[in-house]
Amino acid sequence: MPGISRRSILRGGVLAATAVVTTRLAGTATAFAAPASQFAVAYNELDITPHVPDWPSLWMGGYGWDPRGASASAPPPAHPLRAHCIAIHDNGSVNVLLRVDVVSIPRDVHQELRRRVCDELGLVGSSDFMVVASHTHSGPFIGDTHPDPRVVLNVSDADVDAVNGSTSVFMDLLTDLVERTVAETPIPATLHFAEGSAEVGRNRVGLDLVLTGVPVVAVRDAQNGGLLAVLFGCATHPVSCGRAPFEFHSDFVGVAAEIVEQELGAMALFFQGTAGDQDPLPLPTGELGQILASAVIDTIDQGDFTDVEGPITTELTEIELPFAVDTTDDGVRAELRSKFESRLDGHLGQAEVRHARLMIGQLDTGTLPASIPMPLQCWKMGGLTILGLAHEVVSDYHVLIAAAAQDAGVGNLWIMGYANETQCYVPSDRILWAGGDLHIGYEAGWNDDPWIAGYGSSMLSYGWPSPLNASEPGSDPASPDSTEALVLAACEGLLG
Repeated sequence: MPGISRRSILRGGVLAATAVVTTRLAGTATAFAAPASQFAVAYNELDITPHVPDWPSLWMGGYGWDPRGASASAPPPAHPLRAHCIAIHDNGSVNVLLRVDVVSIPRDVHQELRRRVCDELGLVGSSDFMVVASHTHSGPFIGDTHPDPRVVLNVSDADVDAVNGSTSVFMDLLTDLVERTVAETPIPATLHFAEGSAEVGRNRVGLDLVLTGVPVVAVRDAQNGGLLAVLFGCATHPVSCGRAPFEFHSDFVGVAAEIVEQELGAMALFFQGTAGDQDPLPLPTGELGQILASAVIDTIDQGDFTDVEGPITTELTEIELPFAVDTTDDGVRAELRSKFESRLDGHLGQAEVRHARLMIGQLDTGTLPASIPMPLQCWKMGGLTILGLAHEVVSDYHVLIAAAAQDAGVGNLWIMGYANETQCYVPSDRILWAGGDLHIGYEAGWNDDPWIAGYGSSMLSYGWPSPLNASEPGSDPASPDSTEALVLAACEGLLG
């Protein structure tokens, strides 16, 4: 997406509104001219739980290294997978937030969604559209690139065709949801931000950082103050359901959203944070959902809210994350090929064999990538800035970015992870440095050999040749060409 530039349009009013009907919560609002400081919103939800025959595949994403699929004969889940869309109108322009209960959205799927919404349909400007995955590990497998279901699930070509068929259904549903929401006449509304706290997670790699913040945006009817919708988040992996039973489930974050809706009578939209190294506490899914929901409800009832006002300015940019080795160098490529060939005997495992074959094929065809693209997106409003980071960003970045934002006088900041596309982990320097420790090697992307994707690591599961680049051990600040420095510099540019 190079060439996408800052979009900063001054906006001073809202559209007139008549009515909005959602798929679960229906409401009406009388048309009137809203004050210039307010917005207008339309919002909808959609059940996207795969089912036969409409979805060709019931293969599930989120875990490797063997096939994992839902049962075609299973009853509908108690906590279905959902997609939510909210369109925020601001003086003739529309900003669309879309959130979906899937583990990840690969780059080609993200780009096709953006093309449909922004180019083909012309619903919004490109930087005014953001899609965020909840990262539930009990959702459908989407796409066939990063990760490649052949590598991570060991499925057949026919199964991959089915996955792609379901991905097509998925994209059609989301496109229709956005189109329908943007087309509705919105309700004049006010937005308000506060942050609560919930202890639902732990740092799974043993570091001393646990994120407990629960950002909340209350969307209220501008005429009567009634609560229309609640946007909320946390930074914790939705893996409380575990690998079994093999049924689709929105995990504890979906349970929390449903509780909030039941208690408050308003649509609840969950957005994931920088959860790369944050796992849930060993509690039942329902209990975790209740803890998170209670934090949201308490914040709505008692939180110290800041009014969020227009104009909205948006920016979408992209950086390239380099690997630890230069994969364009002939000598490096020869060494990588030798290392991957040594794995073909299966001594490390069959997933490593499948990955090695994929890497050797890319080496032989000249398609081995030199870096991983990472989109970053920023929405600035009076009283709140939303920063959307692609991929599985670890919690260190939350602290580092928040500190940079405070230094820049940004004010309230909501950092979302898994935004737009999710194709790798984005480890910090200290995690990359510790990759040789098997306890932390998954997130770092390497373990026994810092040149290549480690056995059983995230870079192997996502289908990349090498871990990302780190600073020299002990460097402070991070080296300019390191993953950490590149991400922080891009975020500082967006926030400045």
